[in-house]
Amino acid sequence: MQNAKKKERKIISLVIVVILLLLAPLFISNYILYLAGVIMIMAIVAQGLNTMIGWGAIFSFGQPGFMAFGAYFGAIVSRQFPMLPFPIILIVTGMASALIGLVIGFPCLRLRGFFLAMATYGFSSALFVLINFFNNLTGGNEGMYVSPPTFGPLVLGSIEAIFIMIVLIGVIAQFFVSNISKSKTGHAWRSIRDGEIAAASLGINIAREKLKLFTFGSCLAGVGGVLYAYLIGYLQADFFSSMGLSFFLILVVGGIGTIWGPLLGSVMILLIPQVFGGVFSQSMNLVYGAILLIFVLVAPKGFLGLFESLITSVQSRRKA
Repeated sequence: MQNAKKKERKIISLVIVVILLLLAPLFISNYILYLAGVIMIMAIVAQGLNTMIGWGAIFSFGQPGFMAFGAYFGAIVSRQFPMLPFPIILIVTGMASALIGLVIGFPCLRLRGFFLAMATYGFSSALFVLINFFNNLTGGNEGMYVSPPTFGPLVLGSIEAIFIMIVLIGVIAQFFVSNISKSKTGHAWRSIRDGEIAAASLGINIAREKLKLFTFGSCLAGVGGVLYAYLIGYLQADFFSSMGLSFFLILVVGGIGTIWGPLLGSVMILLIPQVFGGVFSQSMNLVYGAILLIFVLVAPKGFLGLFESLITSVQSRRKA
């Protein structure tokens, strides 16, 4: 009974938050909407990396590449087939990104640790070269403009409409990840993280589950990429090549392996330039480096882990 009430309170709280987010365009400026949209998109992509590292111990540097693939693939499909509504483009882009993840993951996941990270980094680097090579499709170094999303006769070109779309997709992605975490598949993935030998002894197919996990993380990155393309309206490969460190910062700050860590980390990391940009505008790498060092030494489980530790400490003192 108590668990049912707790679950009901969580659902009500989530509904209230979603309603407030959907009403946000009526009260806040376009710049804040843009910033909030970027935060949500980064959270979606970081969630994919979070499942890889936090659930399956798959250290990948490929998320920027998968995000770039999703952005360009969705933009090209939108331009070539303007009659397609944006939900179809999102689904097709997610499936294409998952397929690329499957193809890349099959050979890469035979590697481990440093070699796996370097292999996925090589994929991202090669993809950025290919984007510039196929300039007839992507615009090459000059970049390409992105057609606004459509839904039937409606053209969703305003920042308000795109923000609402990003919020809805972000909530769906978060809900999906949360349910996978509680499923048999989620438990299998975390078993692999805790020990592959023990997981194999339980009958878990390690290679298959790792490939599923890598494909899932790639799909989320691709979906985030196409949403990013719609939001900024213009693409260049350079936009993505420098994002790798940001995703790891988001996970370290938010909490690797937690459901809400990517969202919390995205909020904190992307708001830092807004707070310290004036003073440290030329030294943001120094600021990020200091943040990374502090969290690794003081709070290795991220902000959520630190918060849970504080709550546990307070409860222990009360019982004492």
